[in-house]
Amino acid sequence: MRIETITVDALRPNGWNPNEMDDHRYRSLVESIRLHGVLQPILVRPDMTIIKGEKRWRAAVDAGLQELVCVVVETSQEESKLLTVSLSNLRGRTNEEMLASLLEELTAHFSIEEISVQTGFTIDELDNLLQGLPVDTEVDPLVTEDDFDVQRALDEIQEPETRRGDVWQLGRHILMCGDATDRDDVQRLMDGTKAALVVTDPPYNVAVESDSARLAADGRGKIMNDDMPAEEFAGFLNSIFSNYAAIMNPAAAIYVFHPSSYQRQFEDSMNAAGIVVRTQCIWVKNAFTFGFAQYKYKHEPVFYAHLRREAPAWYGDRKQTTVWRSGLPVEQPQPETVWEVSRGDVTKYVHPTQKPLELLAIPIRNSSRSGDIVVDFFGGSGSTLMTCEQMGRICRTLELDPIFCDVIKKRFYEGTGIEPVLLSRSGSTE
Repeated sequence: MRIETITVDALRPNGWNPNEMDDHRYRSLVESIRLHGVLQPILVRPDMTIIKGEKRWRAAVDAGLQELVCVVVETSQEESKLLTVSLSNLRGRTNEEMLASLLEELTAHFSIEEISVQTGFTIDELDNLLQGLPVDTEVDPLVTEDDFDVQRALDEIQEPETRRGDVWQLGRHILMCGDATDRDDVQRLMDGTKAALVVTDPPYNVAVESDSARLAADGRGKIMNDDMPAEEFAGFLNSIFSNYAAIMNPAAAIYVFHPSSYQRQFEDSMNAAGIVVRTQCIWVKNAFTFGFAQYKYKHEPVFYAHLRREAPAWYGDRKQTTVWRSGLPVEQPQPETVWEVSRGDVTKYVHPTQKPLELLAIPIRNSSRSGDIVVDFFGGSGSTLMTCEQMGRICRTLELDPIFCDVIKKRFYEGTGIEPVLLSRSGSTE
């Protein structure tokens, strides 16, 4: 910080000042400055952008002053905005809509708690300001389960039509029969695009098996890559998260379903790829899952993460608590860190880790917008793709097993009436 005398012509407004002053007060300020000068220095950045004191600067110009005493502060633009908010809370009248817009921008760089501490606004005051932002006309539709019968689809697929390396277009979505650890497959899937959001449910390495007699008869009862030695599984995770990091937009969030028993391995591989966890959400199920544990698992953890040194885009509201409820009769169904979503009719869940659409809608709604690209390297039975279809997103998904690629195609066709189109086979355009 340094004090300098700067010509008024060198200074410039910041464009984000939320303070207001009526004509009478402004004329009084001009007259006071004409008689006494500017008694309080103007706060500026090194590039001469005014952080605080824009009204005094304008009044000084109108009063005929040529120079002003300024305090030059070395701050980033985000820190300057935070300082503007802090000083705006101390005096004067503010334009609440502009202040709310400024706060909304700052939440991409600072937590609500940090903004509260540094500005003097309470968290409740910040929440109220943020809730007062103009409501976007775009509202995500409610997602409904499609009641697709995976077992019936498997019974109807005598021999998979899909081959390894196929790329299919399903409406606005892309499905590839490929390997999440293969960088070439990932590049073909993305075709130069980037993900605005990743929602992924990798194998948990717990040797989960499906109840489907058809899959068992075909030798497909186990999830692929779900029973590896520890070192091999670590390499598998390193590869998939490295590939995810390579295709994510800087502001993309990534939601990772994972097992409690391998939580450390998942997070280590994510960190190695430059992906850091911001928080952990919990999906509370209406029925316990597979296994012989003394305490039956009735929940599933989900990492909410993003690229290191980046801030994930957020489109949900700011009134978050520690519990997420969806599809349950509650007074305030707000996004939280515990997601209470029924698994629905689990008798129709043939893929061992199949997720309800309503569950996947939570991260998709909060971390993407209509038209955004959502990526999932583990397509399974197509739940992510079908949720994106209902919500107006574009899904690009990989699935290693050709028979489940056919299941996804069948599910999409039955749900939309749109015929899947083969774009390329083994790298050659059809």
